[in-house]
Amino acid sequence: MQYDLLSRFKNETAASHTRLENALDLMRDDLRRDDYIALLERFYGYVAPWEDAAGAAMPDALRAFFDERRKAAWLVADLDVLTGERLPAGSVSCADALYDLPRLPSIGAVFGSMYVMEGSTLGGRYIAPHVAQLLDLEPSKGNAYFEAYGPRTGSMWNAFREIAARVVPASQYDAAVSAAIATFDSLHAWLCPEVLDSEAAPGVNA
Repeated sequence: MQYDLLSRFKNETAASHTRLENALDLMRDDLRRDDYIALLERFYGYVAPWEDAAGAAMPDALRAFFDERRKAAWLVADLDVLTGERLPAGSVSCADALYDLPRLPSIGAVFGSMYVMEGSTLGGRYIAPHVAQLLDLEPSKGNAYFEAYGPRTGSMWNAFREIAARVVPASQYDAAVSAAIATFDSLHAWLCPEVLDSEAAPGVNA
């Protein structure tokens, strides 16, 4: 019974997760350095305001738990390595654009959204070495965001699972799942706007 919530996350967000993963296609072999830099800038534009919103919604008792999982600084460090600029000129924030961050009115919604952001570290274990080899990066230089917790990734994920199962009441499971789906979908809209445009085109031209 401990991971009923996590089972719902996995099962009910699968379609949105796969849609985003396929659109990003970070394991492709033709990823160019400029495209990778542009993607990291877009990630920063989402992750930084999301962390501000989620951190503000997190109860005081869980603030240290959340702060240990902040990742925007890794994106800043990666961009500094790759471009020589800690915050590249022209960086745009999701909070200032026409894309909505997921609403986080409850502990369930916060952990639902956090499920997406923490779960991304699992895929990062494969993306980080692929990007490093493809773009000839030094260890942890330019791919720190995807390396995330490194050898601690498994233990950090298990800790998240345990805390989520303990603090989210069953009455908020629906809200948690809805927030997770909203996070996947808003990430897709923000990171892959050209994909959304191409998906909409047939309808526009019909």
